[in-house]
Amino acid sequence: MGIEANFVRLHDLNITLWKLIRNLYLSDTLTHAYLMYDLIYDLERTEAVFAIRSGEVIAYLLCWKGPRVYGLHLWGIKGLFIELLNLGGECLNYSRLYIQLYNDDLSCVRELAVYLNDLGFDVKVSRYLDMVTDEYKFRSYGGERARRLGIEDLDEFIRLKTVQGTIINKDLARELISMWRYYGLFINGRLVSITCRYIALPDIWIIGDVFTHPDFRGKGYAKIVTSAITRDAVASGAKALLHVREDNIPAIRVYKRLGYEVIRRRLWIHAIKEN
Repeated sequence: MGIEANFVRLHDLNITLWKLIRNLYLSDTLTHAYLMYDLIYDLERTEAVFAIRSGEVIAYLLCWKGPRVYGLHLWGIKGLFIELLNLGGECLNYSRLYIQLYNDDLSCVRELAVYLNDLGFDVKVSRYLDMVTDEYKFRSYGGERARRLGIEDLDEFIRLKTVQGTIINKDLARELISMWRYYGLFINGRLVSITCRYIALPDIWIIGDVFTHPDFRGKGYAKIVTSAITRDAVASGAKALLHVREDNIPAIRVYKRLGYEVIRRRLWIHAIKEN
């Protein structure tokens, strides 16, 4: 017997649904930050389907259309995930999907993997940690050595992103630096380490894209740039949240030294369909 729920798409958004979404966000800002941010600041790239029962959101699919991938978030009652994906519109037409699950349930992942395999996707599953700090727990480390990146840094930014394996043109580089708050560390005029804030809400900033050039690793540079952006987050009164693979032990050590603590483990699905 299926789970009873009414499904509502984002294009049917009204004041009643908005109040339900707001209440959901306020109940757990760390979990629902992507949902709130995308609906407020990036609506043109966002799709969503909500499962409603008894005046509450009990599950949702959030889809964000990035330059190269579709970022999906599945939250709530796991028995509704397949139906949410079926209703998700064009998101399954993309050849690369990153799906964040808000649980650590392997049986849920197996069911989704079978579903995606049937659609022609190759599936890889990773376990990530969510780590958080705030103004009371944060421990600064050399953040003054990093600086905000600007349009004048486009060439160096593109060069380092290429080393990272991300090929971008100047238009996209300009968009990223303008939209997201990037910090970088320079050695002899070369940009060697970066990180950014890609979501900023009054309660929560999400930190990501931490990368150091392989020739400059082991020198604490990732710790410095992460400290710089975390300093800005907690100074605003927000908590800082980041995601890290559970097997990335060196990065986890760095974040813990800055005052980050693990709050949960989650499963992510990377699905690729060959053209």
